[in-house]
Amino acid sequence: MIKRLTVLILLFSGWLVTYGQTGRSSGLTIYGGKDMVGYDMVPPSAGVPPFDAGKTYFDSRFSLGFGYRWRLKPIDSRWFFDFAITAGYHRYKYGLSYLSPDEHITYAGNAGVCNLLSVSLSGSVGYYLYKGLNLSVGVESAYYFYDKDFVNVPVFVRLGYDFGCMEIAIQYKRGMTRKFDLFPFANNRLSGWELMVYIPLSKRNTN
Repeated sequence: MIKRLTVLILLFSGWLVTYGQTGRSSGLTIYGGKDMVGYDMVPPSAGVPPFDAGKTYFDSRFSLGFGYRWRLKPIDSRWFFDFAITAGYHRYKYGLSYLSPDEHITYAGNAGVCNLLSVSLSGSVGYYLYKGLNLSVGVESAYYFYDKDFVNVPVFVRLGYDFGCMEIAIQYKRGMTRKFDLFPFANNRLSGWELMVYIPLSKRNTN
């Protein structure tokens, strides 16, 4: 028991020393962008003409979101670590077209929009390349609210510039799961580009 307590005290003391030597900032994040959807097509029901793949589509219109980020940066180091929680809104459009026995005729089917809400947690490790220019890689776990809720786990790479009062970055996400279905689009992979602004509200020893 005494040994375990001693180990815990030593670990806690080490954490306090490390924490005291780490710069910290936290603040708001705002982003906007456009997703990309990779999907498989489910064959139509019996008696229904096949889909015209060239005129059938499922695409993103835009995505918007906001959140809060915490950044830890060891003092006198170029490395830093980000943790964030984010809420997002994603809008997609889709349309179906069917082939006809007459090759010059295509039947138009259903068309519409799909709206998704999401909440996500993410973590990343970054490095200052030159002055405020920095590069980060990380992973995100996003929960999407839909008729059938699902989870997407994208990995991402982010290139940004820290101006001090704010950071502007461009980010690419690559979805690693295919849990989202919207008939006849199945096994949908959600990826995309985002422009992100980070506005620190609190800073402590971040040099």
